Amino acid sequence: MTGFFNTVRQDLASGLGLLTRLPVMGLLSPTQRNSTAAWPLARSLWCWPLVGAGIGAITGGLGYVLQSGLHLSALPAVTLALAAQTALTGSFHEDGLADMADSYGANTRARKLEIMRDSRVGSYGVIALCL
Repeated sequence: MTGFFNTVRQDLASGLGLLTRLPVMGLLSPTQRNSTAAWPLARSLWCWPLVGAGIGAITGGLGYVLQSGLHLSALPAVTLALAAQTALTGSFHEDGLADMADSYGANTRARKLEIMRDSRVGSYGVIALCL
């Protein structure tokens, strides 16, 4: 049973490490912390919806507390909640949105993929992020 829990801990650490900027080394056993083996990202796929739900719960909960508990109006509450989500995830989804928007300027599939692999943000990406 210990092997099962160590596997689950490593999967959760992999999922959290990929989708957030939270420190995850505390989830691992000492043996796993000292290992130089690659982390099993494919095996951690099962926990990605759980991590996403946790991120959504944190973001939504913060927005609710800011609006209902601290009586902030909706726009500042949502802005602060989304800023917290961006910090929590390291802008993971915002980067994907900008890449996807930039690729709209391409005519071929190969050119779209080339644009999405480019680390620079173009005008379509900036517009999408601002909107």
